Order: sequence, then C-alpha cells, then structure tokens
Amino acid sequence: MMTDYEKIQNHLAKYCFHVDLASVDEIVSLFWPDARLEFGGAHEGEAAIRACYQNWYDKLKAPVEGLRHMLHMPLIEIDGDTARSQCYADADGHSVRKGKPIQNRAMFQDVLAKRRGEWRFLERKIIWMRSLNEAE
Repeated sequence: MMTDYEKIQNHLAKYCFHVDLASVDEIVSLFWPDARLEFGGAHEGEAAIRACYQNWYDKLKAPVEGLRHMLHMPLIEIDGDTARSQCYADADGHSVRKGKPIQNRAMFQDVLAKRRGEWRFLERKIIWMRSLNEAE
C-alpha cells in the first residue's frame, strides 16, 4: 500500500513519462478538470490545458527526438487532501531542426488535490530556467 507521499511522487514522475512518450489526452488526465496551468501563459480548466499541450506538442515536441525529462528529488508537503510540491527538472533530446542536442531546465511548482482517493494537479506552474547550452 503506497502512502500519499509515494502516490504524489509517482504522479510527478508519470507527468514526465507522459510528456515524453504519451498523448496529449494522457497528459491532461493528470489534471483535475478545474485545474490551472501556468506554462507560456495562464490556462484555466481542462479545455484550455488541453489546447496548451496540443500547441506545445505540435510546435515544440514534434521536432525533438528522444525527449527525456528527469526530476530531481521533490519537496512535498501534505496537508489533508491538498499537497504542495516543488522540484527541479531537466529535459534533453535532439533538435531535428537545429541538428544538435538540447538541454532545458525548469522548476515545477504544484498544488495537488486528492479527490475520491486520487491525487491530480490542481495548479501547475512551470518556470523555465536558462539552458546550460546558452552562450554567455
């Protein structure tokens, strides 16, 4: 039997695998229908979050081969059926357009809610950080 902490940690990992390997529908399934996403702007609710990820998928993910997200140990604080999480993430792959490797860094700041025994994102904020490959 997994603890809530382990379920949340699994949920964070599932997001990375879904972004790298799965469909937009599977990514959106990780959010509650009334969730909020801050990723290239603010997106409120399931339809807006779906549109955001579809746009990202079509314009940015499609031309990347071998996309791979890696999370660093998350800080998770649980208070009843609500949890807050922060973690750093690295993503790498190969840009087909530029013909070279890419490496991106970000911080994920999340609020998760437990409903009917299931944890999902209620709020997710993705903060991009300067890539290690950028020129000084």
